[in-house]
Amino acid sequence: MFDDLREFIGKAKEIGEYKLVEGADWDLEIGAITDLQADTPNPPLLLFDKIKGYEAGYRVASNLFNTATRTALALGLPLEVRGTELVKALRDKIRGGVKTMSPVEVENGPVKENILVGDEVDVLKFPTPTWHELDGGRYIGTGDMVITKDPDEGWVNLGCYRVQIQDKSTLTIFMAPGHHGGIMARKYWDRGLNCPVAITCGQEPLLWFTSSLPLNWGVSEYDIAGGLRNKPVEVTKGVTTELPIPATAEIVLEGEIVPPEVESRVEGPFGEWSGYYAGGTRTEPAVRIKSILHRNAPIIQGNPSHRLPSAYTLGRHIQRAAVLWDDLDRQLPGVRGVWQVEETGLLSMIVISLKQHYAGHAKQASMVAAGSNATASGLRYIIVVDDDIDPSNMSEVLWALGTRSDPEAIDIVRGCWSSHTNPMLPPEKKERREYGHSMAIILACRPYHWIKDFPPSTKPSPDLAKKIKEKWGELFL
Repeated sequence: MFDDLREFIGKAKEIGEYKLVEGADWDLEIGAITDLQADTPNPPLLLFDKIKGYEAGYRVASNLFNTATRTALALGLPLEVRGTELVKALRDKIRGGVKTMSPVEVENGPVKENILVGDEVDVLKFPTPTWHELDGGRYIGTGDMVITKDPDEGWVNLGCYRVQIQDKSTLTIFMAPGHHGGIMARKYWDRGLNCPVAITCGQEPLLWFTSSLPLNWGVSEYDIAGGLRNKPVEVTKGVTTELPIPATAEIVLEGEIVPPEVESRVEGPFGEWSGYYAGGTRTEPAVRIKSILHRNAPIIQGNPSHRLPSAYTLGRHIQRAAVLWDDLDRQLPGVRGVWQVEETGLLSMIVISLKQHYAGHAKQASMVAAGSNATASGLRYIIVVDDDIDPSNMSEVLWALGTRSDPEAIDIVRGCWSSHTNPMLPPEKKERREYGHSMAIILACRPYHWIKDFPPSTKPSPDLAKKIKEKWGELFL
C-alpha cells in the first residue's frame, strides 16, 4: 500500500508506466494531452510540471489508473491479473464485507507544510486545468474527495464530486441526488446553517478508491480504507473546520457550503462520464473557502471524464463489477464472472456469467444487478450469459447475444435511478427534473427448460483447452 499519491507516482515511474510533460498550458493543453494519451495502447501516467504561468513544482497528475497494472498496483492486487481475474481479485478482497479500522489522528502531517488563511486564500495559485473545450471553467476537483460530517450522527463521509473554481475564494460542488454528501449538506441547510467541508485535491490512491465505493449510510470511507490497507489512515484536524483530513494529502481546501438560497453560482457545463455535455449548466450552492493547506511542490490529481471509465477512474468498472459479484455470491449460486463493459461508458452495461442451476436463475441474477447499489445508477443494459462465456471478452459476449438471445424476450424496466447528466434525457423531462430512465434485461444464455437439448458449441471444452495450452504454451504467449 502507499501512504501518499507521490509514492504511487514513483512506483509507476519505476515500472516504466510514467511520462513527464513540461511546459504545457493549463488552458486546454493538459486536458487534450490527457485525453489523447488515454486513447493510446497502454497509456502512461502523466505528470505535468513547469506549467505555463506557474512556477516549477506546482504540478498536475493525470491518467493515473488507465492500465490494469496501475489499477492493480493502487488496489494492492497482483500486477499480472487482467479482465475478470482482476475483478475476482478485488471481489475476494472485499468479499463478505471489509473489516473496518478507524483513522488515527496526528497533530501534523505533510499537508500542513503550507497553511493559508484570510486574505492569503487563493485557489488560483494552483495550475487547475480547463479540461475540455466546452467546459464552463476550471475544475480543481476531478480526482478529489469532499469531506463532510453528519450533524446528527457524527460520522464522516468522503465522496468524489466535481468541484469548479468560481473565483479565488469561491467554488461550487456538484453532488448528484441521493449521494451522502448532499444529504448531509441539506441537513445543515434545513437548520439555517452552512455545511463545513474540506476538499482534498490529491491523495493516496486506495483512500480515493473508497470515496466512490457504494457504502451504506453511516459507514465512513476512512474506516473501510483502513481495513483495506490493514493500516489506519492518518488524519489531522483542519485549521478552520476541524474536519479530519488526510495527513498526506497534496492540497486541502477548507470552507463552508452555504444554503442555495443564500448564495448560488452557475456550475458547468462539464464534459461528463458519458462522453457528452448532457447536464448543461445549473446553479449550485457556493462554497466559501476559509483556508488552504498544501504540501511543498503540490500535485493536483486530475481525473477528468473520458469516454472509457478506466481513463479517468481508479478501475471504477472493476470496482462496480467486484461489488456486484460479491452481492450476487451472497444471494445465489453459480456466478462465474461479472464485467462492467467500459466501451459503453461508465454506468451503461453489465455482463454476468452464470452456471444455471434452476429455472429463473438467470432472471434472478439480473434482478440483483438491477437493484444493487453498486450498479443501479444509470445502468441501461444487463446481459446474462452462460458459464462458458468470458464476460470481459466482448467477442464472446456478442456471439452469445447473437445466438442465445431472443429479442422478443427482452425485459424493459422503467423508472430506474438516473440523473440530469443522462445524454438521452429529453429536454422536457430535464426541465421537470424527471430523471428516471429505462433498463433492458437480456438473457443471452441457453433456455433452462431445454438446456440439455440446446445445440452443442464447437468451442473446445475447458479440459481440452487447458491441455492444449499446457502442451503448446509458446503459441499463446
